[in-house]
This record gives sequence, structure tokens and C-alpha cells, in this order.
Amino acid sequence: MAREIKPDMMVGQIATAHPDLIPELDRLGIDYCCGGRRTLTEAAARSGQNTETLIDQLSEYAPSTPDAAETINCAAMSMTDLADHIEQSHHAFAREALDRLGRLIDKCVAAHADEEPRLVELQSTVAALTEDMHDHFIREERVLFPWLRRLERKSEITGGPPWSVRRPIDCMVHDHDDVGDAFKQIRDLTNDLAAPADACPTWEECYRLLADLERDTHLHIHKENNILFPAGIEAEKRLGHGLTPRRPVES
Repeated sequence: MAREIKPDMMVGQIATAHPDLIPELDRLGIDYCCGGRRTLTEAAARSGQNTETLIDQLSEYAPSTPDAAETINCAAMSMTDLADHIEQSHHAFAREALDRLGRLIDKCVAAHADEEPRLVELQSTVAALTEDMHDHFIREERVLFPWLRRLERKSEITGGPPWSVRRPIDCMVHDHDDVGDAFKQIRDLTNDLAAPADACPTWEECYRLLADLERDTHLHIHKENNILFPAGIEAEKRLGHGLTPRRPVES
């Protein structure tokens, strides 16, 4: 049965309603995470594709081997469950992948920097990305996610910070945009993550892991930007909190 996809639908809305389409959106180069608030028409124009053709492809797409991680109905989760899922799945994977990437890139630079100087710049870019992502995860796990969990426990709401949840959410979204830019730079430095024909196994594994991390990060950001964060803003609005800043208690 064909899906109902319309040109004025936001890409993030499409990915949320049809998580099985996420691999196809990735394949087509449609940004559903940081660019999730663009309409399909806008996204098609940015990627140089015909909107009607794109709608037909997405409407009729049938995955041959569905990935369970990409068919989870995150929109049906509570904020607590979704935050837990993000920490246990995406944060854990990214931390492990970034740690391994650091070792792989160091080996590539030591062995191949003379023939491919861009590996040195790649090393610097991934090191900066690693630092930024680790800092981002800590701020989510220690500040924003506990705040969102409290929004589901009304009795604890009075213990929250004196400003709206939009403030840390805006900071996290800005971080996501920076991460997206870093992956674009990585693709520029690696010929779209295509290792040379004579690349050693370490070089090939480095680019394969970068591709896996990029794909997982897209899904990770989508779940936050398009599902978790809007849910937090809506929950705060329903409770009437965050509209008027409260004065902090003087010590």
C-alpha cells in the first residue's frame, strides 16, 4: 500500500510518521535530521531532485531488509523512554565509534599522510568532532534529559531551573547543526568516504566506521530534533511552566 506523501510535508514529519523510509531518505541525500523542518519540496530543490519523482519513490518504497533500529516507533514513546533509548543506543554507539576512529585515523596518518595529506586535516576534524560530541552528550545526560523526565513527573516540576526548557533545547539544536557541518567537511576530505582503490584495511575500516557513525548520527538527531525536543516544549506549555522566568532563590 502506497504511503501518502505530500510536497508540503516537512521531511522530519515524514521520517517520524514512516521510520521505515529513513534508509531511503539517507540514500537519496534528503536531510531529515538537521533539515527536518524543510518541506519535501524545499528538500528536493536543495538536493537537485524533482519533487514529484521523489514523492513517487518515497510513496512506493519497500525495504528489502528492514533494520529494527530504524523501524522503532519513537513517536509513541514517552520522553523518559525515548531519552533512555537515545542514551543507551546512540550515545553509547557514538562514544565507542569515536574512540575507535581516533585510533584508526592515527594509524592512517602515520602510514599514509605523505601520499594523502588530507588525512591530517581529517584527523583534526574528527578530533574536534569527538570533543564536541562528548561535551554535547554530557550536557544532555546531566541537564536536558533529566529536565524532560521531570516534565513527565508533575510533582517534581517545581524543582526545575528558572527558565524555559527551550533554552537548553536551542543549544542542543545548534550543536546538531555544527555536527552536521562537521560531517559535510569529512565527506569533502574523503571523496564522500570513498577510500582509494589501493587503500589498506585500516584505511577502509576507518571510512566504513565514519559512514556508520554518520548514518547513526542522522537517526540520533532526527529522534531529538523532530520527536523528543518538540515533545518537551509541548509538555512544558501544557503545564504552564517556562513562560515566565522565576527568580532564583537567594542563598
